[in-house]
Amino acid sequence: MLDISDDQSVMQLAWGKVDQKTILPDELKGFFDHHGPLNARPGCRRAYHRFYLRGQAILQRGEEYLGVYTADASRQGICFLSPVQMLPKERCRIRLPKTKDFQIEVVRCRRVADNCYECGAMFVLGTMPQDAN
Repeated sequence: MLDISDDQSVMQLAWGKVDQKTILPDELKGFFDHHGPLNARPGCRRAYHRFYLRGQAILQRGEEYLGVYTADASRQGICFLSPVQMLPKERCRIRLPKTKDFQIEVVRCRRVADNCYECGAMFVLGTMPQDAN
């Protein structure tokens, strides 16, 4: 059995085997420098506060696996950078380090650069992480 500290190496192995990977553009050079809670914008109507969650994740889109970077998350949803454009209402699974898979539904997607799309998604209610068994 792997130790908890081996989780990052497992993610690195999975990242190396994905079909496509997100390429961070130069304007996002300091992407991994942020941490902690995000500042709420004036007039924000979000139900839950967002926190920076910067790291690698694996997105399963049908039979395709994509290497994505997570940007931030709340109790209700997650923002990530994808190598391909995604459409609203599209459902897929995302695997984060030190967790199991979560089913998500894309609500927005905008192009940042070639091979880099910022996607916002909601966790699908009633789904829990898959059991390890």
